[in-house]
Amino acid sequence: MGTQMSTADDENHHLNRDQQVRAHFDRMTRVYLLSVLDDELIEEHRTANGKHPSEPLARFLTWSQRRPLTEQYAVKAEADGAFRLVCFSGRRGQPPHYIGDERYATLQEARHGAFLRHVKDLTET
Repeated sequence: MGTQMSTADDENHHLNRDQQVRAHFDRMTRVYLLSVLDDELIEEHRTANGKHPSEPLARFLTWSQRRPLTEQYAVKAEADGAFRLVCFSGRRGQPPHYIGDERYATLQEARHGAFLRHVKDLTET
């Protein structure tokens, strides 16, 4: 019988290895993003208006979208037409909670506010 059955220890080792690889990739990505993060990149995002982003901005946006759900931001439209940022709890049945009291007049301003939150998260860790 040449085949071996996988044990729980083998599966745990594989899961731990996956987590280690993801953590390493995240560290490398953060180093790159910190090296390209500057006022020009932030201004490019603010004024993009649907234009094709530069490679550094595209990588930053991809990193933002691939963060764990509890570390992502979303835009919520209010009844009065304003927009606010929310953060997800990551637990089924628990509603998202508001991030600060800031209200944005347009969807683009709110998206840029979420972008700035990601910038803050990147630079503070």
